[in-house]
Amino acid sequence: MTKELTKQLEQQTKDFKTQTKQVKGLEKQVKDLVKKPAAGSELKYQAKISSLGAELKSVKTQLIAAVKEEGIYQAIADDLDSIVVPLDPLPSIYSPNGSEIIEHLVMHLSDEHADQIVNPEDCGHLETYNFDVALCRAEKYVKTIIDWVNHLSNHTFPVLHILSYGDHTSGEIHGAVGHSQYKNMFRNSLAIGQMQALMIRDLASYFQEIKIYCVSGNHGRRSMKKDFHGPWDNWDYLISEVAKLHCAAHPNVEFMIPKSFSMNIDINGWGFGMEHGDGVKGWMGIPWYGLERKTRRLVSLHNAVGKQISYFVFGHFHALSTNADLKGEMIINGAWLATDAYSYNSFSGYREPMQLIHGVHQKYGITWRLPIKLKDPTQELKGPERYSVVLADED
Repeated sequence: MTKELTKQLEQQTKDFKTQTKQVKGLEKQVKDLVKKPAAGSELKYQAKISSLGAELKSVKTQLIAAVKEEGIYQAIADDLDSIVVPLDPLPSIYSPNGSEIIEHLVMHLSDEHADQIVNPEDCGHLETYNFDVALCRAEKYVKTIIDWVNHLSNHTFPVLHILSYGDHTSGEIHGAVGHSQYKNMFRNSLAIGQMQALMIRDLASYFQEIKIYCVSGNHGRRSMKKDFHGPWDNWDYLISEVAKLHCAAHPNVEFMIPKSFSMNIDINGWGFGMEHGDGVKGWMGIPWYGLERKTRRLVSLHNAVGKQISYFVFGHFHALSTNADLKGEMIINGAWLATDAYSYNSFSGYREPMQLIHGVHQKYGITWRLPIKLKDPTQELKGPERYSVVLADED
């Protein structure tokens, strides 16, 4: 089954590239004919230009339709539930302790690039990364959250909100499939979705309710450039659907996967705007100017219709940071890997792998926050202790 779906997706990609090449060829012919023709032949060339223009418009229309309609959600619609096996829930441990401080917990989940392989010799021996390392970091992330919740004995957290905003995979762009764990995007996506489900399963025991909000990033796209009408034509979307199916037996877990690249979310009475962030242009590695322009405009737009967004959440830049602005702040999440061959050799990039959690109080908004450091070289040499994924045979 997996092999059949992979072939179908590969054929869609091949057809897409063929149509793209046809568009470029027609565009070149039109440009060549637009050049001033010989005297007396204007009408003949004008007729040819009109004919090519009509053909170009038709092919472009077909290409756009292919991007929208031949996305991965069409390929998996009838078959995914026969591949994915729901995980059994663990016994519930959640028990309100009667504390006066009641908050909602927010967990940020982005930029795992979990299928990427980073060899130490490619980056000055500063990082080693592969799917087993990603599983180790997933284990540490979840364990730290559980330990922290238990440590805050004077708090009650009835609801966990997981903000999942893309680049869970390195995708197909930049030739990443050849440097990925399974060398196959369908299997990569099934594995990452299962990893996320294992994390959610473990956390589900400690909360009355878990809400997961999912949007796609840029690395998972299947089109040459970002198609703003195709958020589901993206491997991140498939990963979210796989995680959702694995968690189908958990009654306290709810997934929200809109056909959109952004979401506005109410968390304990406070407005959060969430997107991956790849549409914001950066400068010197940190895109503060671009983010400030974007968030100020969004604040104005939402205020005009009576909806206030206090916190704007982005990933993409692999640099965990916050910046206060107007009546709220911008939050940029970190990444799961510290560096890779591109970052190290292009601009000597290295950042500690981190993800963010924080509390949201109904009256005060975000109160405390905890950047969780994911890297544990000693444990990563041993391999994951609790998490492992099971994939169907390719045949």
